[in-house]
Parts: sequence; structure tokens; C-alpha cells
Amino acid sequence: IPPARTVGRVIIEALILWGLLGRGMDGDADVDRVLNAPTSEAWIDPWETHLRSLGVEFVLDTEVREVVYGGGRVTGVRVAARDGSRQRTITADHYVSALPVEHARVTWGPALRAADPQLGRCDALKTDWMTGVMFYLRTPTPVVHGHINCLDSPWAVTGIGQAQFWDVRDFSRDYGDGQAHECLSTIISEWDKPGILYGKTARECTKDEIVAELWAQLKDGLNDSGKTTLRDEDRLGWFMDPAVTGLGGPDPQNREQLLIHPTGTLYHRPSARTAVPNFFLAGDYVRTDVDLATMEGANESARRAVNALLDADSSRAERCHIWELFRPPEMEPLKRVDEVRYQLGLPNTFDLG
Repeated sequence: IPPARTVGRVIIEALILWGLLGRGMDGDADVDRVLNAPTSEAWIDPWETHLRSLGVEFVLDTEVREVVYGGGRVTGVRVAARDGSRQRTITADHYVSALPVEHARVTWGPALRAADPQLGRCDALKTDWMTGVMFYLRTPTPVVHGHINCLDSPWAVTGIGQAQFWDVRDFSRDYGDGQAHECLSTIISEWDKPGILYGKTARECTKDEIVAELWAQLKDGLNDSGKTTLRDEDRLGWFMDPAVTGLGGPDPQNREQLLIHPTGTLYHRPSARTAVPNFFLAGDYVRTDVDLATMEGANESARRAVNALLDADSSRAERCHIWELFRPPEMEPLKRVDEVRYQLGLPNTFDLG
């Protein structure tokens, strides 16, 4: 559960005031924006091409095992193949750790942690599962022109009909064998509550059970107003995030978890600049003005890491621009009232529960 600071100052401000008043957005912006093609085509592939054109080298099938520290500096990064072979140490002048926090912190040894206590505090940061399934349908099924939120679903199901937004693509022509006309992309955010079909949590289910349960919860949420939106006969196939493994077994794993924000999280989030002069951090867990685990927060952390690196190198290069998150002044009186009520042990003014 996000802390009140995150909910009140980021989510509510964005969805209510920005949407209703149009404040803090440029002229052609919306609160809810999505890509106009699959993520790999619209974003990742062009970005990779651009970086390669600048001389960036991508080393694949390689894991970071340890960030090596000595003499007050990072002296190298020990890497290996996934199976432990091809171990070697990469050296450089500066090092930016841009791994997710659950993967980054296991690479920081005792000496490095001792050099900067904020690294040790990252052990208190919490992650959880937020991943799902793409359903391929015979019929275009946009549902709404935006995101779907099945508020009463046990697994906190959300989704989006992708094809309506991919205006640079003809879905049935460009993907698959021509039968599919829609990709209904869905997410499970609650993996520890029983579902409606098998009475099991998502972590306890096999892949096939998760797909059946998720489809049932989607139909339960979307087919309850007298209109049948999802039909079993429309479903052609599905694809589950391969980062989730071991489902149906004793120890399911998720290699790509999401940072969550329990109360007190901000204190444990590190800055992009560390106490080690040639070591910098970037990722959605780094402390930023955005203050939420998002792509925007990760982007800001990277800009701060680059600026810190340039400062450490006494570079004359132009620094990255850092945008402060717009905070509508209309919210300030409510924030002050909320802070006073919290200090007095009173509930939020709008808490009707």
C-alpha cells in the first residue's frame, strides 16, 4: 500500500486536479498516456539503435555478480554468464548501477555498503509482484479508450485493449496469422488472495490456472452490466510474462518485481550520488522529486546520476535538465489540514471507511 504522502501528492494530484483543471500539463497532453505501438517497437528498439549509434556496447547473457570496492573507490565489476562460467572483471573510470533494487543490492558487498550507509538501507525497500497475461482475441475489444480497472476483482486486475492505440499498425495484418484482431493486456497486482474459480492465490496456481482465473475475473468485471464484452469463443491464445517461473511449484519466482511504497519508504531510498566518488545509482527506487515507482521517476534518477557523474569528472558538458513535479497550489490547504489531522491521530477528511 503506498504511503499517504505518495497517494495524496502524486496520484490524487495527477488524476483529479490535473485531469479536471488541466494544470501541470502541456497543450496536447492527457493524464493517461500510452504508446502508439508495442513497447519494443515504439520505444526500446529505437532507443537501442540510438545508443548503439553513440558507441554504446550491450553485453548480453551476462550477470553482475559484485561491484568491487577498494581504496575508497569502485575498482571494477565482477560479471559472469548465468551458469557461472566466463567470469571476469570489467573496469572503468565511473560506474552507474541501473539495476532494479532487488538485483542491485545483492551486488553490493560489505566494504561498499560500509562506505555509504544509504546502500545498506536499501535492504528495507520492498518489492512485490505486478505482472500478467496478454490475451489474443478474434474481435476488437477496446472496452474503454484507456485503462480498465476491475475494482472488485480479488486479484486487483487491470488491463488495456492495445490495438485501438496502435494507429501505426494494422493488428491482424502485422501480427500473427491474421486471426487475432486484439491484444487485451492484463495485470495481476494481488498475488496473495484467493481467486473465484479455484480458491487459490495466484502464487499457488499453475500457469493454466492463472489464465483461467484471470479470464474469469475479467468476465466477472466486464460482463456484469447486461452487455457481454468478453466471450470465450473470441479467445485465441495467451502469453504470460516469462519473468515469472516455477508456478504451481513450491517456490515460484518473479525476476521483474515492482517497488512498492509502505509508510517510511522514502527514508530508505538512496540518492543518485553516493558517498563513493565514482559510483552512481539509477532506477525507480532512487529518491527523486517524482517520488513514485514509475518510468518518469527512473528517468529522473538517470538524469541525476549523469549530472553527478559529470560533476565528479569536472566535465564541461551540458547537464541534464531536471523537471520538478508540478504540484497544484489548490492542494496545499488540504495538505496542511491532512498533516494536522494526522498529528492529532485523526483520519483523513475524506476517509469515509
